Amino acid sequence: MASAKGARLGAIYGQQALADSEKRVLGELERGYTGAQGYLGQARDLYGTMTGTGQAGIDRYLALLSGDQSALENTAGYQFALDQGLQALNRRRAASGMLNSGNADADAIRFATGLASQTLTQERNAALPLMQLWGQGISGQAGALGSLADLDMGYYGSRAGIMDQNDKDKIGLVVGALKARDAAKAQNQANMLGAITGGLNLLGSGLGSGGFFTRLLG
Repeated sequence: MASAKGARLGAIYGQQALADSEKRVLGELERGYTGAQGYLGQARDLYGTMTGTGQAGIDRYLALLSGDQSALENTAGYQFALDQGLQALNRRRAASGMLNSGNADADAIRFATGLASQTLTQERNAALPLMQLWGQGISGQAGALGSLADLDMGYYGSRAGIMDQNDKDKIGLVVGALKARDAAKAQNQANMLGAITGGLNLLGSGLGSGGFFTRLLG
């Protein structure tokens, strides 16, 4: 029974060693996972800043594209350029004695229309880099989120694999201990049977030759 007991103790110590090993390995895996999450989170936040900055360009471009007059009028320098241009136009017409002619309003409309068209083109072009920044930010955020998803799948997949293998090893130790116990019991039974058989053989031998009773009676 000593070997059966030794196998049982070995299985217990082996299971504890496997549990300790699993704890250490999973701890290291978790530290790596947490660190990678932090770096990817920082990258996502940086791309988020790019997206937030670029959003202003998107909003500005869409407002101009929709023909929002207030968006054009609020453009830096537009109102000043309009006022200065109309004043210069009036001065030229006054100098030529045509200030009150019927063409004055038409000239003012043409000037204002041209200035609006020029300003609109400039503002749209100015918004393009911000729109590109927004697109890069969105792409970067999507990439960071995809990497985080891959990290999660890899992390939990690795944990599952480690724990599954550890469970299999523990079961293997238990099965090994049970087999060792059964083998020890079978060996002990065989030894006992052998001893009984040997004793019976000796007894039978003594009875058959008469030597035992002869010595006993003599």
